[in-house]
Amino acid sequence: MGAAWRRRAVLAAALAGIGASAPAADDRAREAAVFEATLRQQIDEHLDATARGQGTVICFGINPGGAAQSPSREFMARFKGEAAARRLAECEPRPTGAVEVMTRRPAFIVTAGPIDWVAEDEAWVTVTSFRSRSRSWLRRYRVVLERDGWVSLGPILLDAPN
Repeated sequence: MGAAWRRRAVLAAALAGIGASAPAADDRAREAAVFEATLRQQIDEHLDATARGQGTVICFGINPGGAAQSPSREFMARFKGEAAARRLAECEPRPTGAVEVMTRRPAFIVTAGPIDWVAEDEAWVTVTSFRSRSRSWLRRYRVVLERDGWVSLGPILLDAPN
């Protein structure tokens, strides 16, 4: 009984390490690619033709674990082709609706992270979105490594028994 219990404890400790969200320094590029894939999907999700027609911007935050922060300018260079992309610090949440600070244009504030590493080629990323007090949510997204790089497959829908 004691040996079986120890084996289970060692297995549980090993499995807990798989979900650790603090990657080693050499994994920062992988983490950045996962954040980029997650945020690219958010652009598609939030900026449809109507939102773009209204001049809506999307403001990105990164939460590596602990608190959301504005991504670096180097990270934002990944979105140079997206005119509506902004850093978190450039937007302000208000109960009636988030806005870009300088222009007062409507905004979506989206924060990606932390990352829960499910496997070497799969991550679950927590995403918070805020448009207004009545239009805000928190979801987890599945991001996987495919042949061409990291891709966000969409929100994770967990089914519970009846």
